[in-house]
Amino acid sequence: MRVAGLSSLAKKEITLYGSKFTMTGLDAEEQAVLEDNFNKLLATTDSQVRRIFEERADTIIAGIMAIKEKLNRRKFRGMNPADMEIGFGFIRPEFVKDTDVIANDWNIALTGMGTWDVWLSAAGDTSGFVLDEDFGLIITHLVSQVTPEPYVRGVHFQIGRVDLIPEEVGDILLGDNENGVAVFPVPTKIVLPEDELMLSVTGHAGTEYLKLGGLVVGLGRLL
Repeated sequence: MRVAGLSSLAKKEITLYGSKFTMTGLDAEEQAVLEDNFNKLLATTDSQVRRIFEERADTIIAGIMAIKEKLNRRKFRGMNPADMEIGFGFIRPEFVKDTDVIANDWNIALTGMGTWDVWLSAAGDTSGFVLDEDFGLIITHLVSQVTPEPYVRGVHFQIGRVDLIPEEVGDILLGDNENGVAVFPVPTKIVLPEDELMLSVTGHAGTEYLKLGGLVVGLGRLL
């Protein structure tokens, strides 16, 4: 993937779903690191996920620039940041919370169709959990490792004060990549440091393994 020439690099702000994000630019050194490290990161995943990242590259880079702005414009160092520099990697469960408790896996117990089960949330399941001040998330897709048929059929994101409409993900049934893993792209979501994030899920009754696909962008000491 080529970073140079992407339109987001020249922008000072971006608007997604009614929310405006202020962005800090990447200098030539940071752009070179991003291009090199992003391509190395993509080489570790399958072709379907790689295609999602490549198609969303402009918005992903805008997300990195928005999170950099929130992190006091510290230097972006890709996959090898120092403690107080900015880096990135794939999202792991410890970057999200279930009832305000750090998650240690991607499992969620679904009650059944027609019921929205709150998954990622603050205590009491009535609001979103607050992200740490030192990292943000860029969510691009979902992955289910339940075979032969995932349980999940719909997801509902609430980010900050924005209550997004529920998203139908029934086509996640199509595990058509080389690994046979069910992957479903969702509209790209930027969750800044200290933003609230709440995610509810509906589907057939059972324990779903539902991974948030995308990037965590934050200080090296957190990554």
